[in-house]
Amino acid sequence: MESKGNPQLDMVVQRWPDVDLDQAQALCSSLSEPVVAQRILSHSARPTAAASLVSTNVAPIFIKRYDRAIRDTPSITPYHRYAEYLGDHGITAPRFLHFNSQSSTAFSVDSSNDTVAVQGNAAFECYVAVEGEDRYAKALSWDSPSDLEEAHELGSYVASIDCASVGFAEARLPINGMSNTFGMFASGDIHKSLNLWLSQRPLVRRYLELTQRDIAHDVQVVEPYASRVGKLYQTLPARWTHGDPHISNFLWHGKHPSAVIDFGLSDQNTAIFELAMLLERHCIQWVDIMDGNEAAYQPDVAAALITGYCTVRPLSDIERLILPDILAICQAEAGLNWLQYYMKLPNRLQDADWCYDSCFLAHTRWFSTPSGQSLLKDIRECLEKCAR
Repeated sequence: MESKGNPQLDMVVQRWPDVDLDQAQALCSSLSEPVVAQRILSHSARPTAAASLVSTNVAPIFIKRYDRAIRDTPSITPYHRYAEYLGDHGITAPRFLHFNSQSSTAFSVDSSNDTVAVQGNAAFECYVAVEGEDRYAKALSWDSPSDLEEAHELGSYVASIDCASVGFAEARLPINGMSNTFGMFASGDIHKSLNLWLSQRPLVRRYLELTQRDIAHDVQVVEPYASRVGKLYQTLPARWTHGDPHISNFLWHGKHPSAVIDFGLSDQNTAIFELAMLLERHCIQWVDIMDGNEAAYQPDVAAALITGYCTVRPLSDIERLILPDILAICQAEAGLNWLQYYMKLPNRLQDADWCYDSCFLAHTRWFSTPSGQSLLKDIRECLEKCAR
């Protein structure tokens, strides 16, 4: 993804050196069923990992490399199992390839978690490229589908993923700065929850100390919404979610999504959180809003996504009631969580500032503006129609 000169979009610019052909070949030769890497087809610009599509003598293979200080085997293999589970339940998703744990290569492989290969401070995963049109490969964060029909079909497909996720019993991932979870602001006492959350994240505390941010005061921004979410949210069944249901993470056939990729933000949440993320990713143009266009939102896209979703998975009364409030704060916890990543590697304080000042504070405050309140009103009206 390119930033197109907007400093806000510097958040999505590549941070890590590319996976080169030598590295790809060493990795491919270490698979349980080795293949030969022939050439690099493309590099994927990501801020949190290096990723490349590689042609081989069998099929194109997608390779991703994490720094183990950020993501290691215990926080990677659970989402590999989640993707496999979805594949076994009707959703086209990556099948992560297995490495040979007995081979005498430069890679270390845990025989019980052999879809990750470790070399020094790097952890690798790979899968045979999933079929489908990568229509939105160059879409920027918060870009919308090209038309309302695609938005409707995207909503339906995400609902199908949520339905297929039932029964996947993996616990939440170990604490890390990458996965996308919701819970700290879905409790009866957000200050108590915040203190506990911070006690488990020394790098976030370090950021607050360095920048003298007063989070005890700033957390008030989420209180109006969190107070209506908390106890009701706790009654909803836990379910793993993709965590980043943006159009760029789906492959397409005609107007219909045909596959889902990039499970790096997956974790245990609830289905209604995934719907909130679907809305947040597509119907609010945050870059334009932060540039001063407060009215850069699309209620018609929101309605299409919700309607499509509800045709496959109708919402409960509780879900319809709390969805607008979850939407208002669904990225607040994520913004704070990402501080762990940006305070560790690549250690860019300006990125951490964006997480706190924009993602946590400014995005949440927007929902109290006339435009934000108008969008929430439109969503409530759409939910009422879907319930009839």
